[in-house]
Amino acid sequence: MEKRGKLFMENLTVEEKLQSVEAFKSIIRKSEKALSHMKTGAPQTRLLEKRIKAAQIGVDTLLARWEGQKLDVSKTDLINAKKELEDLLLTLPSFLEKSKAGSGQRTYITRRINAFKVAVFYMDDLIEKFEQE
Repeated sequence: MEKRGKLFMENLTVEEKLQSVEAFKSIIRKSEKALSHMKTGAPQTRLLEKRIKAAQIGVDTLLARWEGQKLDVSKTDLINAKKELEDLLLTLPSFLEKSKAGSGQRTYITRRINAFKVAVFYMDDLIEKFEQE
């Protein structure tokens, strides 16, 4: 299973990679917009800020892996971002169940789930490398 998952992650099409990056960028844009309407320091604000940071590290991880961009992130930030994305991955299937088959919303949620899974997979790889240093 692990080997098959790795093979899948390494053989994504250009379109799947673009969709994954766009899924993260969309989350960041929407979250920043929501954040601009929230009260500073509120618990919801801090949660959203954590999610934005996790999404940014997620997209940076994908771009580092696929386009050779530099990834400047600490092990702690990587671990926190991975946990945040894993937590979000637990909530997304319920949204998927509520969406209509063939709808744009369902497509969007599916792409988001795939993007999170790929980023978490690569983050695991990076965390492992940190631990070997």
